Amino acid sequence: MKIAFASCMNLRPGHAQPVWDRIAAHKPDYLFLLGDQIYMDFFPHLEEPKHWADDYFGQVMAQKYTDQWNVPGFKQLVASMRERQGPEGGVYGTWDDHDFAWNNACGSQVNAAKKNMSRALFAQFMQIDPPVAGLYYSTPLSHAGQRIGRAIFLDTRWYSEEPGDSHTLLGEDQFQFLQQELQDENGFVVICAGMPIRATGNGWMRYRDEYAKFRALIQGRNVIFLSGDIHENAFLPPAGATKMFEVISSGAFVTKYKVVGERENFGILDYTPTVTDIQLFDKHGLEHHNVIDNATFDHQEL
Repeated sequence: MKIAFASCMNLRPGHAQPVWDRIAAHKPDYLFLLGDQIYMDFFPHLEEPKHWADDYFGQVMAQKYTDQWNVPGFKQLVASMRERQGPEGGVYGTWDDHDFAWNNACGSQVNAAKKNMSRALFAQFMQIDPPVAGLYYSTPLSHAGQRIGRAIFLDTRWYSEEPGDSHTLLGEDQFQFLQQELQDENGFVVICAGMPIRATGNGWMRYRDEYAKFRALIQGRNVIFLSGDIHENAFLPPAGATKMFEVISSGAFVTKYKVVGERENFGILDYTPTVTDIQLFDKHGLEHHNVIDNATFDHQEL
């Protein structure tokens, strides 16, 4: 079973997005889009959408989705993946700040009208519409007719408050969902979110109490956590008493602070019964390559 994962696409007129053809060449079973599928704002115009009228906000967001979904390579890849949408493959994902509202937006800072427009457009274009206010859900993972495990997608924006030790990130209902999903699954577990945990200073650890609650839920579980956001790739082995690898692929088509230049970052997770092979690519080719032993959950960097 092969999962391609990527995030952060800031479409600019006249610029191609060759990363999608590169992903297609790996012939993945699943495509996970992990946030910032569009950019409502980008430097030096950060946070401008918070001042827009609601109708204008919705119009701009709809156009940005339309433009990105019509990029030839992306459109072809998504269409080919959706031909088998379901347990055997397909396109899944969640959002982060720039496709939720604006840079670093928390749910508590965004009015109901903008939040509902954002969610409706995400559901329309991603064709994912969970029966909850936010965007948390799961999907089974299978290959060749055999159930392997499940992917759990979390929402780190809709319910969130501004960072603080006792402030909300996921919220009680989402924690109950996550707890039940983990209890019901004995196989391979991938947890996905737009906001990284340890790979950035702007991650989950700013929410001390909820981060501790999350760590307690995954204690002793073999988990691979996939995320985006930071405009670069990263592979972080388990820390402390957890058995969770954090893997980031960010920058499918975006610049790094408008200095480093265009990214073509993506990841490939290739699961077999014995090992999980994780490769992270940039525009020059293979950047990180790690193999995890599924029995011991030890890893080797190649």
